[in-house]
Amino acid sequence: MKCKKYLKLFVYLLSFVIVMTGCEDESEDPPAVVNQSPVISGLNDVTLTPGFVTNEIDFANFVTDQEGEIVTYQVTNSDDLVITISLEGSVLTITEVGPGSSDIEVTATDGNEGHEVSETFTVTVQPISGAADYTGNVTTAFLDFNGLGSGSVLENSQIPNYTLEPWDYDWESPVPFGLFEIANDDHLLITNNVDGTWIWTDLNLGDVNHDYTGKKFRFDYSYFTSPALTSSHWDDDEDLSAIDIRLFFVDAEWGDGDAASGGIYYFGDMDLTYSADWQAVEIPLSDFSSLWGFPVDPSIIGVIGMEIWGGTSASPISFRLDNFGIVD
Repeated sequence: MKCKKYLKLFVYLLSFVIVMTGCEDESEDPPAVVNQSPVISGLNDVTLTPGFVTNEIDFANFVTDQEGEIVTYQVTNSDDLVITISLEGSVLTITEVGPGSSDIEVTATDGNEGHEVSETFTVTVQPISGAADYTGNVTTAFLDFNGLGSGSVLENSQIPNYTLEPWDYDWESPVPFGLFEIANDDHLLITNNVDGTWIWTDLNLGDVNHDYTGKKFRFDYSYFTSPALTSSHWDDDEDLSAIDIRLFFVDAEWGDGDAASGGIYYFGDMDLTYSADWQAVEIPLSDFSSLWGFPVDPSIIGVIGMEIWGGTSASPISFRLDNFGIVD
């Protein structure tokens, strides 16, 4: 009897072990959660029509973070002559400067080491055409910029008898400056956006004086952007904060001959406005003020030109110019 009891007990214990062994938890521990980098998706190239002034892109619409962590951003811009950029939080503001293409690189991070991700996209500002050709009577002191090709006037000198000189306020030249080029083979695109520089241009009328009595200085302009103009000259007024553009004329000998003449007119006195449309400006030569103390005598003109100063990288002077010079 005892053997039978022990046998039953042994069978019972063996069954219990088998059952418990079969019920043993064979599942593995779940994998550790790994913090993921942010993901940038759907950020495409952008094409903008001239005149957009500013355009905003909110990176929060293109960046996700799996853990919902706060994402911060950094941006770089490849060409300040096309656009300038600023960033506030996740919102990028693009400001128009000129035509062309510029690459913007955005870097996003959730603050964890090695979690910086970057994406590059291209912003293209489309080119535009010049103003309609001027059909009035023109003089030898007139430029319509047609048929002169495209590109930098400083590098290619496409305009006969035309001088372009970029200077700094220490009277060093040439120096790096903004942009002065023939655009679309039919007008000028001008940008002054390098701090402490100014641009001088003049058109020599053949080393002889011309009688332009009763005539006007005229030009077409568009897309004009600038800081507030001061109607003052940085050198004449010894004010390096001065900002403006001025037209001028002078006699063929630059005041060194028997009969001197010179006149200036500031853009700051013209009340120019921003417009995507071409706008015409006409100023009687008799309305010009004296240049360098010379008499304002439109009957003695051998050179005409334009001078630009005061634009900065943060607040450039930028505009387009066409049909420039003296007309009836």
